[in-house]
Formats: sequence, C-alpha cells, structure tokens
Amino acid sequence: MRLLALLLVAALASCATAPRERPDASSTEAAFALVPTRFSDLPGWREADLAPALQAFRRSCDGRAQRTPDAALLGGGRYGGTVGQWAPACAAAASVTTGAERAFFETHFVPHLVRGPGEARLTAYYEPMIEARRQPDVYYSAPLMRRPSDMVSIDLAAFAEAYDNETLRGAPRRLTGRIVGSEIIPYPRRDEIMGMNGDVFAWAHPVDVYNLQIQGSGRLSFADGSQARAAFAAQNGYRWRSALGALRDAGELTNGVTWANFKAWSEARGADATHQALNADPSYVFFNEEQIADPAAGPRGASGVPLTPLGSIAVDPAYHPYGAVVFLDGEYEGAAFRRLLVAQDTGGAIRRGPLRGDVFFGPGAEAGQRAERMNAPARWWTLLPRGVAVS
Repeated sequence: MRLLALLLVAALASCATAPRERPDASSTEAAFALVPTRFSDLPGWREADLAPALQAFRRSCDGRAQRTPDAALLGGGRYGGTVGQWAPACAAAASVTTGAERAFFETHFVPHLVRGPGEARLTAYYEPMIEARRQPDVYYSAPLMRRPSDMVSIDLAAFAEAYDNETLRGAPRRLTGRIVGSEIIPYPRRDEIMGMNGDVFAWAHPVDVYNLQIQGSGRLSFADGSQARAAFAAQNGYRWRSALGALRDAGELTNGVTWANFKAWSEARGADATHQALNADPSYVFFNEEQIADPAAGPRGASGVPLTPLGSIAVDPAYHPYGAVVFLDGEYEGAAFRRLLVAQDTGGAIRRGPLRGDVFFGPGAEAGQRAERMNAPARWWTLLPRGVAVS
C-alpha cells in the first residue's frame, strides 16, 4: 500500500502542476467524437499524394503481424478496434500498385471527422544528421547517454485497473523515476543529469545534442566516415520546455528561432551561456546507438516501426491508436497542406489532444529547414476499416 500511496501523490502532483496550453477557440471544451462522413467531403482528397501513406500503412501492418487478432492496437487511443479487424486491409495493401492507392483506401475504409478538445495545430519534425566523436573536446563537448540503469517507469494505467482507482485513471499514463531506498522519487532534471556519470557512447556539439533530443532521434557521422543512429531510449519524465523559446522570450535569438541561429548564438556566447540556456528545459532524452540498416527508412517511432517521410505523424496516443490512418487539411507556407498520414509516433509536445500532430519530414538539413516552417491550424479525419465500430 505504501507504493500505491506514493503513486497517488506523484500522480496528483503531476496533474496539479502541469501547465495547460491555451486551446484553440474553435475546439474549446469540445468532447472527443468521430463523425462518419464521405471521401468526397475530404478537401483535396482527389489530388493528395497517397503513396507515402500506403508505405507507412504497410509498415504498421508488418509491426502488428505477430500480434493476436483480438489484441487492441498499440498506444491506447479511444477507437480503432482490434488487430484482426485491420487484417483484411493489411492483406490487400500488400498488392496495391502505383496509382491504385486511392481506390485501395476508398474500398477498405470509411472516413470520420475528428472533433475534440485542445488546439487544432500541425507542426513537423525530422531526423537530424550531425557530426559526432567518440571522445570529447572543446567543440564536441555534450554527451549522448544511454538509458540509466536506475531509471524505472511506472505504468499508472495498469495500477488504475488493478486497484480500480479513478484518481489514477485521470493521471498521466506513465511516470518516470528512480528507486532510492524504499521510495520512488522523480528522476533528476536536465541540469542534475549533466553532472552525473552516465553511460556515454558519443559526443557532439551541445546544440546538436539538444536538437536530437527534441526530434527524438538522429544520425551520427564520425570522423572515420562511419555512421550510426542515436535512437530514442528514454526520457526523464519532465514536461518539455523549449530552450529556444526561453531565449526568444528573454530577447535573444532576434534573427529568428531556428537551429542555425541557436548554434550561432551558442558559439558566440560560449559554453557556460549555452549550458544555462539549455537548462531552461528540464526534460532530458537518452539514446541507444543503432546501426542504419536501411538509409531510406526513418528511425523507429513510438509504435516500433520505421517512420516514412511525409507518411508518418506523431499524435497523442490518449486519443489516436498507433497505426491509425488520418487525413489532414492544413496549411504550409500559405498553400494547402492536405495529406494522408499514419500515426506511428508521439512526443511530449504532442500529447495535447486529438487535433495536435507532428508530421515527419524525413532526414537531413533540408528536411529540418522545411520542418521548422510548419506551424498552422488543421482539420482532422481518421479512416477506419469498414465494419469497425466508432465506439
């Protein structure tokens, strides 16, 4: 019972202190709902490029191939049915030829308008490619650390069911901490972690490491020409707070909030100022080093499958299950952004409701520059296999 008491205190504290993002006026206090509609009601559906979404969908199907038919989709969500109910569409997807993507989705799915609370907004992310070293020096001074052995993750959803406890059901799904004696306490913040002796596998510029932590993964290029992937392993549990945003609010980065400007600011101001700026964000991400088996594939998202450029999206899994197929009507640089995407990832800044998403733009600097320019409202639809009940 002592463990339950500790979990209750931690859960309530987390709920009480977490700041709330101001909701979009069009969706304030709206209840989550899926409203059946027609493909002809989706703006730009006839013109949208569906090939990346089909590739991403096939990868999600491959990721569920070993799961039992009665299993729910990964991630949770509030809809989606079972793995078996998606099996006919997965089987059919394997033989879809180029140009037949639209007919495939129209044959096997029914679109539903998504309504719900929170801000309706799209941003984007990418996979950085950075220079790294095996040993530190003045420039390559920030560590890339593996998940610490003393970190524990508490699945509050499991405790909520086990104890039939409504308070826990209203808390965050997971808490991250460490065991000290007979107690579980929050894991250290960023500034404390930087003083720890972690398990380091590479070193890079502090701004580049922070960029990897924000994006969730990245590719490392070493002096001998070899490459590896820094793949997401764990996060210390604190709510993300943008260090770049804090600098902007303090009157710095006057030329714009971009990674290039942040790096130039860092090199002009020096190591101490850079560390102080980064410590404005208490969140910290740990990585695993992985070999890059397929250079054309992105990193594995939270769903466990490789991400597809402009075919994958990070979502709030409290609403959308991993593998959900969503259609978006948004804007990008003044033009319509209408795409079909597959929910295959999440992130701390994305867990803000069913209308908040982060589109994966792919690897490299060009993708990063394009991703930085994505920030606009959007309408959402989700496609459910025929025969799957909305409830």
